[in-house]
Amino acid sequence: MRREHSKLLALSAALLFVASPCVSFQTSKLATRTTSTKIAMTSSSEQQLLKDDLVALASSTRRGFSASRKDRDKAKSIINELSKLSPTEEPAAAYYSDAQATSDDIVPSLAGKWTLIYTDAPDITSLDAPLSIQKLGRIGQECDPPLIKNVIEWKRPSWASSLPFSGDEDSRILQKIVTEGASTPADNPTVDLKLVGLEISGTNGSMEESNSGLVNSLLNGPAALFEQNQIKLQGPLKGPFGKFDILYLDDEMRITKTYQGYYAVNVRQEKGNEWF
Repeated sequence: MRREHSKLLALSAALLFVASPCVSFQTSKLATRTTSTKIAMTSSSEQQLLKDDLVALASSTRRGFSASRKDRDKAKSIINELSKLSPTEEPAAAYYSDAQATSDDIVPSLAGKWTLIYTDAPDITSLDAPLSIQKLGRIGQECDPPLIKNVIEWKRPSWASSLPFSGDEDSRILQKIVTEGASTPADNPTVDLKLVGLEISGTNGSMEESNSGLVNSLLNGPAALFEQNQIKLQGPLKGPFGKFDILYLDDEMRITKTYQGYYAVNVRQEKGNEWF
């Protein structure tokens, strides 16, 4: 019995010796997965905090239009931190020449409709002039590969409410600068732009269908005129229109930097709630 007992002890020790590396390996794999999950959760949490800070700054500075130098420095600092955490390795993929047919399958994708919430670009911030004949509304971008349309909404200014032929408070004109974007895996995350045309359309909520026609459109204001007579100019010639780098891209937010060094922060429009 003692001999049999000794054999069982020896066999148990041998099995334990053989099994212990497997147990150790499985424990190591579990620890690695747990660590990776914690890192991912930490990054996601950090991203959201930075995004929230950027959205708050954008709101308090009116899309950056009233931003001080200190505000712009803070925005730049947040953007630099976010760019390190961008979850998209190839943000320009929707504009690769061989990916245009399958751009809907790229997630997150640059394709879609976006609304500007912050910029420091002077050619944009200078649009909000107090005594302009038109009031600046929302600014956005429609990315439909290979096209990229820069959209500006113009509204009737409050001071013109008593003027005849100015339309109503719901009147608006949409101005779209139409460009063509292109990128390659080697150029990623840069998108090159070429100017291809201009589009102008309008809406006037108070105009009845019976008041159609050029004369009646003029009487109802410029928005009504462009509602009835949309302008689409697109010729065979294409000219260089600059380029931009995509610093950050996820399902909700996109941050770009122009070749002149200016930043733009956009949020994706929810389907069904688009304004253009």
